Amino acid sequence: MHFALPTRNHRSSPFLASSVPRAYLDRKRPLYAVVFLVILLLIVFGRNSGDGTPADAPDTVMILLIDKIGHPSYINQVIENRREYAEAHGYGLFVKNITDYPVGEAPNSWARIPAIRHAMKEYKYSTYFWALDQDAVIMNPSLSLEEHILAPERLGSIMRKGVPVVPPNSIIETYKYVTPERVQFIVTQDAEGLQPGSIIIKAGPWAHYFLDAWFDPLFRYYGFQKAEQHALEHIVQWHPTILTKMAMIPQKVMNAYPDAPGLSGTYEDGDFLVHLKGCAEEEGRSCEKEFQSYFKKRTPLK
Repeated sequence: MHFALPTRNHRSSPFLASSVPRAYLDRKRPLYAVVFLVILLLIVFGRNSGDGTPADAPDTVMILLIDKIGHPSYINQVIENRREYAEAHGYGLFVKNITDYPVGEAPNSWARIPAIRHAMKEYKYSTYFWALDQDAVIMNPSLSLEEHILAPERLGSIMRKGVPVVPPNSIIETYKYVTPERVQFIVTQDAEGLQPGSIIIKAGPWAHYFLDAWFDPLFRYYGFQKAEQHALEHIVQWHPTILTKMAMIPQKVMNAYPDAPGLSGTYEDGDFLVHLKGCAEEEGRSCEKEFQSYFKKRTPLK
């Protein structure tokens, strides 16, 4: 007969039998073995109890990938804009050339992904990594990422839940029950879909998985019309592991355009930044001229 619980006869209960002989438990251990065990425990607990983070390690790092097409003064202004903001809030600044990350026959825009991985390796004690395209101007540098986006109360209030990942009517929608504490990846959406020109990623094992999945050779050479942007939309929609860690926030919060009808994403005075998306591809536009125009009008630091 089988009982749901062990019997009260402790001697006959197989659940209480020890696999270690009693004689071994009673045996006195040599002193050197005890000392070795103590040292080992101190090492293990020492590693786990303190993270060893240097006092000057920034919690947040900005990533700027430079394409040196254009006048040097323009490039210098872009770097100055990022450095001004980073220094104002104690952030790290990671600046590299797009040619530092060759991606073969794939479009150069794919280079943003290995650049983020490189930044995470260089700043291994930092938590948040903000990758912002070159053709964007931080217009209100007094706003910190913490108060404007990252604080749990703030992030929870601006997350767009239950909306199509790809507008206007994708059957895959952002999850309604994702909490700010679970978010590892923050992105915006324009009229065409997810927009990786301004993204924030939280460092950790999940970030490595996400970046590896995004940079998979199958996607790089698949021939997506919009390269890494369409690859991002694909993995977000088909991998719940990613969607459950993603927060999609309003475009105006960290990715406003000079003109973005339909999604309330058009830049207005006082907004955090303006992203001059398309300035390098659209006829009649100049990234350099547009950048300089906005750069002169940015709000002074308070």
